Amino acid sequence: MSLHDDVCRILWEEWDPMGLRPFTDIPNEYGSYAETISRYILEGRDEFKMISHLQQLQRNAMGLSHVDNERDRRVARLLLSLGE
Repeated sequence: MSLHDDVCRILWEEWDPMGLRPFTDIPNEYGSYAETISRYILEGRDEFKMISHLQQLQRNAMGLSHVDNERDRRVARLLLSLGE
């Protein structure tokens, strides 16, 4: 499995801020974000920057007003562990 695929899987299975997973089977729903996140992983971005990016996506790209800080921290750590 590629880094891109792993990122897509984590975004779908662990992040899913829109709560779509229980209602649909579109595992690539957040795939458009995977390229940038994969690049951040390869560049060695830190946890704070990854969390910030995830929250920007939620607020700006998805129009969500609420973010789950604990979930985003957990997901950022999972994503960054892919680069280890």
